[in-house]
Amino acid sequence: MREHLKEYIEGSQTTSVRGLRILLEYFHATEVFEPIQREKIKIVSVFGSARTKKIDSNFRLAHQLGGLLYNAGFAVVTGASQGIMEAANQGVADAIAHHLLKGRKGISLEQVRETAPYQRLLKKRSAGLKITLPFEAQNNPYIGLGATFHYFMVRKFFFASLSSGFIACEGGWGTRDELYEMLTLVQTGKAPLMPIIYLSENPEHIKNDLEYTRRRKYIDPQDVGLIHFAKTPREAVTVLKRFYNNVDQIHYEKEQTVVIELKGKIPFRLRQRVEKKASEIGSKLGHLVWGNHPWGKNRLTLERYCPSSYSHLRGIIDLLNSV
Repeated sequence: MREHLKEYIEGSQTTSVRGLRILLEYFHATEVFEPIQREKIKIVSVFGSARTKKIDSNFRLAHQLGGLLYNAGFAVVTGASQGIMEAANQGVADAIAHHLLKGRKGISLEQVRETAPYQRLLKKRSAGLKITLPFEAQNNPYIGLGATFHYFMVRKFFFASLSSGFIACEGGWGTRDELYEMLTLVQTGKAPLMPIIYLSENPEHIKNDLEYTRRRKYIDPQDVGLIHFAKTPREAVTVLKRFYNNVDQIHYEKEQTVVIELKGKIPFRLRQRVEKKASEIGSKLGHLVWGNHPWGKNRLTLERYCPSSYSHLRGIIDLLNSV
């Protein structure tokens, strides 16, 4: 059935086939990435230019980032192409190989890459979401698990739904498209609040753009806090780890309800500080954000939270992670 459908889609000259192709890409990718989601490992998207050369300092930054993310317990998903994406996936792959090489004598790094443990870890920690473009025909060789998409919108959906964090490196329009897409989804509550980081040795161009939109009041002043600028991979990973210090997961239930899953019990004094912060937000935005019974077992629930921007929620998250 799959082969018949593929033949039909590839051979069709009508526009009516697009809806079917979108659905099939969605179901196929859901099936492909079910194993990595079942592992409960937080996945971080890493984006950047496919045109970045290996001699470029940004390639080295992305490679170091991939290794640090693996060592910090994260999985990495990229666009599966070359440049920054290959560097991040290779960083994960090299970290896995060096980890498995420890304590083993008489075996080379390349031999480690041929082993079953290496392949299993690569499938759990290095993923790719490929887009069909004639000048980016092949996946980079460091992808353990991957899917290919014809439509950018389906691919974007999976980047958003798989990720618990987002790191953009230097890149062109595609990188900016993904960066601002994630900022918009998080700002409007269409995606849960997550750490969004711009990794660059010189990020002034992005900072200037954000300052311009803030100054012209095209965005809320709080929205600037949705993005963190990091000059080193280690700083970027520190931001990710800090965001998930006490917070395990954030999701939105029903309408205007935010549920923050916690890793353990929050001390009473910190609860008081969080409640005060929530009251300040509610007073400032003119709506109620605090329910009658907000603290459950390892969770915090904010009811009737309906701001124009979810960036105000970041203050509560930072407080919860402060100890």
